[in-house]
Amino acid sequence: MRCWWMIGMLAWGVGCGGKQAPVASTDGLPTGFIEITLDDEDEEDWYPALQLLTAECGDLVQLEPAAMMGRLSDPEIQCLDTALKNAERTTVKGKISRVLMKDAWSKGNPDRWEGIVRRHLDDIGRADPDLCYKFARYLSTYKGSDAFEETMKWADMALANRFIWEGDLHVKRVYALHRVKTLAAHRLWEDIEGRYVAGPTEELLNEKDEARLLVKTLAREWLEYARQAERDPTLPLELCLAASGTGNFCAET
Repeated sequence: MRCWWMIGMLAWGVGCGGKQAPVASTDGLPTGFIEITLDDEDEEDWYPALQLLTAECGDLVQLEPAAMMGRLSDPEIQCLDTALKNAERTTVKGKISRVLMKDAWSKGNPDRWEGIVRRHLDDIGRADPDLCYKFARYLSTYKGSDAFEETMKWADMALANRFIWEGDLHVKRVYALHRVKTLAAHRLWEDIEGRYVAGPTEELLNEKDEARLLVKTLAREWLEYARQAERDPTLPLELCLAASGTGNFCAET
């Protein structure tokens, strides 16, 4: 049961099982494992505070491997949660949060992982495009049209900070984010279309048209990027044609 929600993520390079540390995928999807080292430039600022806050929980550096394997105990999790709430420095909060995040992911606990990620993005920081990228894809895959706005929000946030990615990784991530946005919009369009067929109303008709136009726009943007980056244009072209109803709109310029 612990692996059901992970099946869809295998294509993105995320492992299932909880007792083996996942490895980096071929498409560059980060495992999300944090690396706590003692050679950070600002170590003298944040590390003593981190040690003090987590002293009762154990050395965070030593707890990290257990978290990566999904082996933190309930008392350790509760202790780290308390330490995070009591922390004042953002850097310290971030270090603790990522350890908890990895433990939940490795345990195959989607609800707990999602809650930790939300807390991190809302209260600690949202400038990490890797985390925004991973969360957007998670929402798109497992929450469907109900999480449309959130999916778009975090995909756009990842794209806003895409400059940290370089080379082939940059291309793969940006292409994937265009895909996430377009497919999320398409699912919303399908959902509204289904509700309109079941019970037509003027309001649903307007919503359906707006959703179709959004798919049209996003598919065109994805298609343009696919052509520019020499990636597979098949799916974005199909969606562009379906939403626009004309080949002219989707034609290569």
